[in-house]
Amino acid sequence: MNADANGPQSSRGKSVLFCAECRFESALSDGWLVVSDGDERTVVCPECGHVADHRSERSAPTPQHAD
Repeated sequence: MNADANGPQSSRGKSVLFCAECRFESALSDGWLVVSDGDERTVVCPECGHVADHRSERSAPTPQHAD
């Protein structure tokens, strides 16, 4: 039996991000500052300015196609 099935349901969605510095929490599309520069993307907390994520598009997984 799955332990999560009997536990309390969370009111948060799966796409909620948390700031490790100030504990700000929100969906990426609802408050976080997203800065794109060429092939790089940086996600910044709007409350304290902490960089929550920084990556290049090259680091994203490449979809595999079946032949």
